[in-house]
Amino acid sequence: MQSSGVITLTTDFGLQGSYVAQMKGVILMINPDAVIVDVSHEVPPQDIKKAAFLLMTACRFFPRGTVHLAVVDPGVGGKRKALLVQTTDDFFIGPDNGVLSLALNGKKILRTIAITNRKFFLPEVSQTFHGRDIFAPVAAYISRGIDPAEFGKRVKRIVRLKIPRPKLVKGNVKGEVIQCDAFGNLITNVHAKFLMGRRNCIILAGDWKISRLSRTYSDSPEGQPVALIGSSGFLEVSLNRGSAREVLNAEVGMPVLVLSR
Repeated sequence: MQSSGVITLTTDFGLQGSYVAQMKGVILMINPDAVIVDVSHEVPPQDIKKAAFLLMTACRFFPRGTVHLAVVDPGVGGKRKALLVQTTDDFFIGPDNGVLSLALNGKKILRTIAITNRKFFLPEVSQTFHGRDIFAPVAAYISRGIDPAEFGKRVKRIVRLKIPRPKLVKGNVKGEVIQCDAFGNLITNVHAKFLMGRRNCIILAGDWKISRLSRTYSDSPEGQPVALIGSSGFLEVSLNRGSAREVLNAEVGMPVLVLSR
């Protein structure tokens, strides 16, 4: 599989500094024809789980051969490995701290490489900015078609994160909030497949009791709560024209219960 020339970036660097621009500059010096797409640079600092979720939900909408680069790296300069993972469809590059793992679920992995070949790094490697000095150049070289085997040796195990699985309790589904998006929607770990045949149900979240599963946000009047299957395929608890997170003072881990009628 050849690279498509597309490189995605997911980081916690924010947009006020020059960190993202430095990474893009390195990529373009090595591959001026690269197409760089920002998944997000607003991941909360060191929030590996948030970055992993965003990458998981985004990567399936890119062409075959895309290089996905994720750098949320609290252990930069430490003992954690730098990874290059090739699947049948795409490439993933980032630190071995779980940030790539959710996106890899369900994919056929061809090889996993620990990146060690300094030939593909910048000449001077900072101990605090491997995103620029190691990961960005490696992504650029992969996008030019360099064989992944050139970058290091294969490894068998990587750090993996797990989305907590919902539980079935007496016919009801017990889940929890796993992400809160920029609109204040509460994304749960209850995938649509758990709600097959449960359209007629009651959703309990905080002090909200939502009497049905809707199709769209506007199925509920403005200012009223709504529960639906969001674009990521998971149950969401939302507030039409408002923030469910703010009103419920919700955080990741908040229980959400789906009661069968």
